[in-house]
Amino acid sequence: MSRAEVVDESIRAAAADWFARQQSAAMSAAEIEALEAWLQQDARHRLAFSQCQQLSLMSELLSGDEELNRELPEIRKAVRRRNRWRWFGAVAATVLVAIAAMVLKQYQTIDYYQTGIGEQQVVHLEDGSTLMLNTDSRVGVRYRGKRRALWLERGEAFFMVAKNPARPFVVNVCGSEVRALGTAFNVALKGADVQVAVTQGVVDVQAEHADGARQQLVKMLPGEGVRYRAANPGDNSGVIPVDLEKVTAWQTKRIYFDNERLEDAIAEYNRYTTRKMVLVGDALADARISGVFNTGDADALAFALEQSFGARINKNDQRVLILPARD
Repeated sequence: MSRAEVVDESIRAAAADWFARQQSAAMSAAEIEALEAWLQQDARHRLAFSQCQQLSLMSELLSGDEELNRELPEIRKAVRRRNRWRWFGAVAATVLVAIAAMVLKQYQTIDYYQTGIGEQQVVHLEDGSTLMLNTDSRVGVRYRGKRRALWLERGEAFFMVAKNPARPFVVNVCGSEVRALGTAFNVALKGADVQVAVTQGVVDVQAEHADGARQQLVKMLPGEGVRYRAANPGDNSGVIPVDLEKVTAWQTKRIYFDNERLEDAIAEYNRYTTRKMVLVGDALADARISGVFNTGDADALAFALEQSFGARINKNDQRVLILPARD
């Protein structure tokens, strides 16, 4: 098991505390920023926070379970009471694990699919839907009754949904839900942001409040998308036009840059390879780059930077250094 997947009790307790604050719907702007910083600090933080979200969603799915419902009222009260955050942070991990144990004992588990850096995977789901995972991504799938539930824990995935109006297809990501019936769409978790783009059909994004009520944030048609903060879905771009060629380029192992800052372009490229490109200094950070490049082909990108910006390249099998031209 990798370091990123080893979550100790202190991290679980902190994640539960942050989850309780988020569900209280009373977070200040400073607290939202602090949550985003905590999530970015360590991959284990994001994993523990995602696990809290999954367990909360599991409890919702099993709302008809009498044994589970005897326990949930007290848990929900604890989430709402701000003066008990410290208590919740100390014991919520134990309570949530107990719920998980009950769930896993009586019901089917979530099936997980994941890719490493530079890998992609296509998964054909039992209902005829197709899931495609991009580099370094992890998706959970749980089909039960009238609900097709999925969780994007990290990375990026494209969903081609088999039409079934009686059985909604819901992708959960950082406390928000991306809902569709028969459609195709892309969801990416990049840093503190979630990005959704629709290629076919109609998709809406909803946020869940502490009282369980859902609020529709946006409804999108093909060629439209939305970008929002993972820790605060209400902070979103609204419906915006998206370049579908750029969004879906990864499916053919390409990266599409359209007047991107070089620093951002290199960060995007590095998602696909362990042989990292390193921009030395700030001289070229704001330079703009356009073009289509194959993922994992550092030599081609390095050559383009030499030709376009006069960059000096120093490379070996582990990394590629990009230095500004000599004065």
